[in-house]
Amino acid sequence: MTSQVNYYNQFGNLYRQSILDCPEPQYWTTDYGVKGRVYREMKERIDLQEKLVQEYFTKEQTVLDIGCGFGRQAFSLVSKGYKVKGTDTSDVFIEIAQQLFLRHGYAGDFTCMDILRENISGSFNQLLLLDVLEHIKPQQRRGLFEKLDKIGGTTLIISLPHVKKRVSSQLNNRIRKQMTRYLPFFVNREEHPYPIPGKNNMLKLSKDIFSLHKFIQTLQTDYYVFRR
Repeated sequence: MTSQVNYYNQFGNLYRQSILDCPEPQYWTTDYGVKGRVYREMKERIDLQEKLVQEYFTKEQTVLDIGCGFGRQAFSLVSKGYKVKGTDTSDVFIEIAQQLFLRHGYAGDFTCMDILRENISGSFNQLLLLDVLEHIKPQQRRGLFEKLDKIGGTTLIISLPHVKKRVSSQLNNRIRKQMTRYLPFFVNREEHPYPIPGKNNMLKLSKDIFSLHKFIQTLQTDYYVFRR
C-alpha cells in the first residue's frame, strides 16, 4: 500500500491547484478543460454512482466514503444534502479534500488513515468503496470485507474498473499482474498494479458477510451493491 500512497501523493501534489480551481471538482480530470475522453468517462461514472447512492442511501445517515481521494464523490454528495465522512491513506488527498470543502463552504469530515490497520470511531450503515479495492493487495481483500463487517455496514456500494473480455486484457489482468504485483518497479509506477477482481471473485470475498443485491456492468466500470 505504501507504493500506492506515494503514487497518489505525487499525483495530488502535481494537480492540487487544478483540482481546487475546477468549477466542478466532482468531474475533474486532467482533460477537464477540453472536455476530453477521460472527462466524459468520469462524468458518466460519477453520475451513475450518484444514482446508486440516491437509490440505496438515505440522507438521514452518514455515508462513509472509504478511499475518498481528494473528495470527488464526497463533494458531489454533500452538495446534494448527504452527510459524508471520508477516509484515505493519502495525506495529500485528504488535505486537498479539506481545502476543497473549505473553498466551497461545505462542512467536511476527512481523516487520513488505513482502514485495514486502524479502527474508525463509530458505526456506519452506508459504505462507499469506489475505485479502491483494485489498489489493495489480493491477500488483504477478504480482510477488508471483514473490517467492513465490524464497522456495521448494511449497504455497501463498490465500483471497480471493468476488465474487457478481449484476450489481451484478460491475460494482462490474470497472468501478467499476478507476476508483476510483487515487483516494486511495476507497483511504484502503475495505477492498477494488482489483478482486478471479477464478479465471481467478489462473491467469494463477500461470502457470509454481504449478499449481492445489484450488479451493473458498463464499458469502463463494474458496480456492485451489497446488502446484509
